[in-house]
Amino acid sequence: MVPFKLWSPEHIAVLVLTFLVPLTLGWWARRDRQGRRARIVAVVFVLVLLVQLVLNLVLVGLETTERWVEIMPLHLCHLALFACVDACITRRQFSYDLAYFWGLGGTVQGLITPGLAMGFPSVEFVLFFLGHSGIVACVIYLTIAFRMRPRWLSVVRASVAILGYALVAGAFNVAFDTNYGFLCAKPETSTLFDLLGDWPWYLASATGLCLIVFTVLYLPWAIKDRRSTRRSA
Repeated sequence: MVPFKLWSPEHIAVLVLTFLVPLTLGWWARRDRQGRRARIVAVVFVLVLLVQLVLNLVLVGLETTERWVEIMPLHLCHLALFACVDACITRRQFSYDLAYFWGLGGTVQGLITPGLAMGFPSVEFVLFFLGHSGIVACVIYLTIAFRMRPRWLSVVRASVAILGYALVAGAFNVAFDTNYGFLCAKPETSTLFDLLGDWPWYLASATGLCLIVFTVLYLPWAIKDRRSTRRSA
């Protein structure tokens, strides 16, 4: 197998497909006024995300020597995946809010700087990008096909929820000596965390950066609403 190389042709191709596929599917689904296409594609997203998650857990469980409490789906990307699944099934606004801000705000960073050892066509490469690209693609698809969008309250919800996650994950880490949310140590591979300082200071830096990213992600919608208000005035 070929070692993974950042910005290799395969890496760039996956990044392009991550945005191109949901844009195309969203456009295709919107052309069906009855909404049947949109629902079918949403089910496909659910199946792809869940099958990828199960296969990844099985693969890790078979190959790793780590304890079972260290390989549970409790990282933020996993919760963003669950939020995507629920939003596809129920179109619940809260689930979409978490998928939008946690998925676009956090998972995209994983796509840009993935912590992979092996490149395409390894199983590790395929499952990693199916999960991470699937989350981002799902959020884009929900936004286009179902016209879902965040509100200002969504920023508050996502921010409070991520603080709640940090508290629960932190307690779990202390109880079981794990590192979910990378609250106890940085990832072993090079990531954005390397620019945020040493532990525990990077936690404060990450919190501030998180609020900035969430605000930036909402900014296009705020501008759109402001323009709409001016036109109707």
